Amino acid sequence: MAGSLISPRLLSGKYAAVPGGIIVALLALPPLRQVLEANMLLHMLVQFPLLAGAGILIGSALPGGFRSRLMAWNHSGISGLLLAACITTFWMIPRALDEALTQPWIEALKFFSLTLGVGTALAVSWRAAGFLIQGFFIGNLLPMMAVAGWLYVESPVRLCNSYLVSQQEMTGTALILISIGAAIVWLASFFMQSGPGDKCLLADCSIKNI
Repeated sequence: MAGSLISPRLLSGKYAAVPGGIIVALLALPPLRQVLEANMLLHMLVQFPLLAGAGILIGSALPGGFRSRLMAWNHSGISGLLLAACITTFWMIPRALDEALTQPWIEALKFFSLTLGVGTALAVSWRAAGFLIQGFFIGNLLPMMAVAGWLYVESPVRLCNSYLVSQQEMTGTALILISIGAAIVWLASFFMQSGPGDKCLLADCSIKNI
C-alpha cells in the first residue's frame, strides 16, 4: 500500500524536490528537532545526513538550464565539492554544535548550509567531478571524520558543553567506523564497475552525463 502512495516519480527528476522539502520541514518541527538534538550521535549522524540527503533530492530537481549556469562557476564540480567539504568540516567543530543549540539564527544557518551547501552542492557536482576529483574529496573528508572521531573518543573532557562525555565517545566511535566503512564501500563500488570504460579517471568523462 505504501508503494501506491509514494510514486517513484517523486524520487526522480523535477519531483524529487517534493520529498526533499518535506524532509527539511519535518526535521524543522520542534518535537523531532528536539529529539534529534538531545543526543550528540543523533544530532551529527542522523539529522546532518538527513538534511544533506534532502538537499541532494532538491539538487536533482534543478532545471537543466539552471544547472548549466551553475557549472560555469563549478568547473568539474570542484567548487561545489570544496563548498560541501568546508561546510561539513565547520559543523564537526564542537563549538558550532553548541551554538546551534543556543542561537536560533545559527540553527537556521545549519539547516540552510547542510541542505543547500552540502546536499545540493553534491547533487550538482558529484558526477561532474570524475574519479580523480571525487577521490580527492573523499580522501580528505573521510580522514578528517576519523580524526574528529578519535578526538571525541580520546578527549578526557567534554568538547561540547551541551553533551555528556559518554555521548561524545559514542559519536566519535561512530564517526571512525563510518569513515572506514564509507571508504571501503566507495572503493568497492569503483572496482566492481563492469569495465575500464566505466571508470572515469578524468572529470571530462562524467561532464557529458550532466
